[in-house]
Amino acid sequence: MPRKLFANPCTQLLILLPLSIGTSACGLIKSAEALQPVDWVDQPVEQFTVTGTGGLDRLRNKPVTIGPFTANIQTQSPWGSLATTSTDDTTITIGDASKGGRELSGGTRKTDKDAELDFRLSGPTGELASIRCRQILRMRTNDTRVTRGDGSNVFSMEDLESYTSSLNCQSGPATQSWPNWQMALSNAYQEPLQGTLTIDGVSYDLAGSKASTIGHVGMTVSYTVSRAGQTAALIDRSGDGLVSLRTTLSERQRVASIAAAVALLMANDPLQD
Repeated sequence: MPRKLFANPCTQLLILLPLSIGTSACGLIKSAEALQPVDWVDQPVEQFTVTGTGGLDRLRNKPVTIGPFTANIQTQSPWGSLATTSTDDTTITIGDASKGGRELSGGTRKTDKDAELDFRLSGPTGELASIRCRQILRMRTNDTRVTRGDGSNVFSMEDLESYTSSLNCQSGPATQSWPNWQMALSNAYQEPLQGTLTIDGVSYDLAGSKASTIGHVGMTVSYTVSRAGQTAALIDRSGDGLVSLRTTLSERQRVASIAAAVALLMANDPLQD
């Protein structure tokens, strides 16, 4: 059965757009999946299916499972209810509005979002760690509009003045087997987050991507964890999610990658502002 890309965003799209458009948009991307790493050709990789990331599961506060691992979500803030937006407009009237005049208006729209994600990760042997993440999104957009006297639009233009997004996570160990773990991602452009995952003092490159099996889409499709040109993990956000790990990882690297996967699957995608 083909896996659906981003069940949650499609649900949001169906709500926000007319049914015919939403259905068409979701149908268009339903078969997309993350691209597989080139360096994994003929390499042994273990894959874990994911449950608990769907919109309904989140509303019911169901735990997230990745193979034999379980994450109990303690706190999660959605983007939608946290946006603080303000607009500073200046309007100039050109001619008499009753005689076909125009209004030129412009201003800066500021959008600020802050969110948190807390979860407790457990494995087959019991609780492993507590993870806390903080997300920030800051946008400043310059808007210019020309409208007729009746309010109908003649011309509008939007220019992004500044943008920054970040996701930072820290862990508290529940057992001595848990590694020293932290994750820091950011971007100054409207592109997927990039950064590092640190495991026992060793830094791994962590990169988000919009690339999928049907081309680039307007959301973060996947994240890869790599070091020295070798991919250690792939977190596929399509559908409910799929986590793939190189079998040569140590147990500490393995559980650390699972923790990163939970955070990246459950955190808000900054591209869906």
